[in-house]
Amino acid sequence: MKNIHKYILIALICGLIFFALGYPCRDFFKISETTEVRIVAALPLLFGISFGFWGVFGCAVANLVADIISGYDAIIFIPGFCVQIIYGYVPAVIWNWLRRKDMNRFKLDKVYKNVQYMLIVILDSLASAFMVVSVIKLKYDVQYFSMLSANVFFNQFITMVVIGFPYLICASLLCQRRIHRERHRAGDYVFSFSLNEKFILFFLATSIVISVALGMASYPSIALKYGENNLYLWSYVYFFIGALLNIGIWVSLGFLYYMERTVTRPIESMSKIAKSFGENMDIDDRIHGILQKCQKYVYFTSEIGKLARSYREMATELDDYVKHLTEATAVQQKIHTELAIATSIQRASLSKPVEVEGFDNYAVMRPALEVGGDFYDNFMIDKDHLALVIADVSGKGVPAALFMMVSKIVLRHNLQHGLSPAEALNRANDELADHNVNDMFVTCLCGVLNIRTGHLVYANAGHEKPFIKHKYGNFELAKIKSGFVLAGLSGYKYQDFEVQLQPGDTIFTYTDGIPEAINDKNEEFGLERLQKVLNDSKDSPVRLMCRKVRMAVKEHSGETPQFDDITMLSFKMKDASDSFVGRLYSLR
Repeated sequence: MKNIHKYILIALICGLIFFALGYPCRDFFKISETTEVRIVAALPLLFGISFGFWGVFGCAVANLVADIISGYDAIIFIPGFCVQIIYGYVPAVIWNWLRRKDMNRFKLDKVYKNVQYMLIVILDSLASAFMVVSVIKLKYDVQYFSMLSANVFFNQFITMVVIGFPYLICASLLCQRRIHRERHRAGDYVFSFSLNEKFILFFLATSIVISVALGMASYPSIALKYGENNLYLWSYVYFFIGALLNIGIWVSLGFLYYMERTVTRPIESMSKIAKSFGENMDIDDRIHGILQKCQKYVYFTSEIGKLARSYREMATELDDYVKHLTEATAVQQKIHTELAIATSIQRASLSKPVEVEGFDNYAVMRPALEVGGDFYDNFMIDKDHLALVIADVSGKGVPAALFMMVSKIVLRHNLQHGLSPAEALNRANDELADHNVNDMFVTCLCGVLNIRTGHLVYANAGHEKPFIKHKYGNFELAKIKSGFVLAGLSGYKYQDFEVQLQPGDTIFTYTDGIPEAINDKNEEFGLERLQKVLNDSKDSPVRLMCRKVRMAVKEHSGETPQFDDITMLSFKMKDASDSFVGRLYSLR
């Protein structure tokens, strides 16, 4: 009951429109005592579709008032009131039920909707003719199959077609605008039709205009043949217009059905396929949906078939790409996990700082994007001897990190048992080579420093030669023999080298990540640049000197990614001039 005022207002407005358009026809277009050319015959159905029962009720009340004013007996206008409600409301209910799943129940965008409307119009026109003649028979002697029933049928049919289609089109546009506003979409609404709607509306409008125009043009010849008897005259005019209208509309609908199957529906499907690429759903579901939609049209010989085949090919290629991308992503994820593990292993392998009185030492390792196997180690063998190791394991990732850990443990074990650097390398080489199933190897430079005398014994297993600087000299590349790599050849014997360090002497060791660092021109940093940087900073503390080397390498590489670890280990035997250094920097 809370909406009763709205329903009354709907009924009142619909009734006023019906009366304003229908009552003048009783005087100007009167055919017989009981009927006239009723241009409002379609309004009960159309208002029923739009506003439900109250739209039909308003039309029925207006017709009742018009019958009373026209002087019809109660035996005519009371049953006529009921007939008006029945032939207006029942077909409206049927149409709305058929469109119950559509957001826009007025939209005639498919051929089958137009066929449904035409069938409803024909059946409703037949029912109206039967019911109107039944009401008139209550007072007049008329036959069911007569010019009167034909006149009522064709009047009903023609007005429902001529007025009904334009009405539904306009109502559809207004409904679209309302839906647009309810969804709060940005921008102004633009009235538009789909391609299918344009075809349908063009052919229907053409059929209606041609039929009505020919029917009206035939009026003089029909009047000449059948005289001025309005009932017969308008019945034949109606018949002529109705026949042309039926032929034109059904032929148009047949042609439109063919066009819909072969042109408009495939084009709309192709449009939906294009939109589906941007939908927020699983890519596999999108590709599967596209392939399913395209399969229906790939055998067409027209441009639609070409477009469908292109979409199918694109979807197939996209499917292959997604599969490859998924596999590549899984591989990358595996690599990322391995690198994370390798990084953890590598960081865990770095020695804790060892502070030695009289020596300034420093070590640093900067891992690359692809973690390698660089490591360094320093530890006290006894109270007088310091072991120093720097090494580079072949390969990347977890295998290199694990091989690095094994190599470090073996070397540390050998050196801690008092073996010389060469003997430690000999044993490590044999042990690693015997279990080297992955053909990996290690380059290594290890030494043992007597911290009391400055006597250094070292051996080289295929590693980069160190730079040595004496107190008043420049850094020079050590002239020593490089042995074979560890784990490469079982039984290989390494050689010890000795050097006596004096206060102020410095040794700088490094891995190949420094000289082999490249820039965007594929130029290596090289040993010459490294030597120049070392000599430019030869008077600096070893920590600052290593940082300058790192900055020089970074400046040389520019935006080029670092593809190998950069590791440095340097130590200096202090003299009196180094007292300002303070506490020694420890390895980290």
